[in-house]
Amino acid sequence: MATFDANLYRQAWRKFPTGVSIVTTRSADGGPYATTANALLSAALDPPLLLLSVGTGGQTCANLAREGLFGVSFLPDDQAEVADFYARASAEERGTLPPSHTAPASGVALLDGALAAMACRIEQQMEAGDHTLFVASVEHVEVGEGSALLFYDGRYGSARQS
Repeated sequence: MATFDANLYRQAWRKFPTGVSIVTTRSADGGPYATTANALLSAALDPPLLLLSVGTGGQTCANLAREGLFGVSFLPDDQAEVADFYARASAEERGTLPPSHTAPASGVALLDGALAAMACRIEQQMEAGDHTLFVASVEHVEVGEGSALLFYDGRYGSARQS
């Protein structure tokens, strides 16, 4: 049997463009907590379900599992700095949110100016390798305007349409 090349697998996925979002939840002390995420998808329309995949060993996973809810904000193409900040931020820095955000009844933060934003309640979770998959019901949706921020081949780009 051939040896699996994990680096080649990682390179292959870099060729798949994804949208970029900020996932928000709360920390153990009840404060905000945010991270950049691109491993999410619409899992079902009826009922509306979203699937989010995060690294199992990180603080984001622990916060999601404990809190049972999160917000997700799809970033427009002029928000690469925001995406990059939360992708590289320390756990302490992830406790700060951009000044322009709102919180629907659930209390999770949704970023103003997002292309779309949703408040979600976790219904199921399962470990999958080094990640945890969270299936969540979507309880609140907002939709904005603009072009999407994309991540492709290790760089940010735009999904501008002509």
